[in-house]
Amino acid sequence: MEVTEEEYQKFYRPWWQQKKKEQRNREAMEAQGYRTESYEEWKENDMRTEFFSESLEEMMEKKAMLEVLKEALDSLMPEERELAEKVFGEEMSICEYARQKGENRRTLALHKNKVLDKLRDFFVQHGFDI
Repeated sequence: MEVTEEEYQKFYRPWWQQKKKEQRNREAMEAQGYRTESYEEWKENDMRTEFFSESLEEMMEKKAMLEVLKEALDSLMPEERELAEKVFGEEMSICEYARQKGENRRTLALHKNKVLDKLRDFFVQHGFDI
């Protein structure tokens, strides 16, 4: 595959910048007496802190939303639930799902919108502003 120098630079520039940033961080840590292993441990802990940084309220709200989503999915007809799981959950395109089911794409797109409306209404009924 032929690519121009400009395309190559455009594609790899963000990656190089991230690698250089990590290298500078690692060198700064080592200059202060930290080992490479401790840098990796620090980086992992920093990511873990970021992962757990959301507040208890946010976590409880997400949990409540997941419970409402489970109830909402249980309220759907089996074919509606399958469509929701494939299109929204697995992010399968309507075209691909229509091909897999052997049905018309436009019909399934309309069904998708109806399922989305049902799910949205279910959340609104349970006090979530969507």
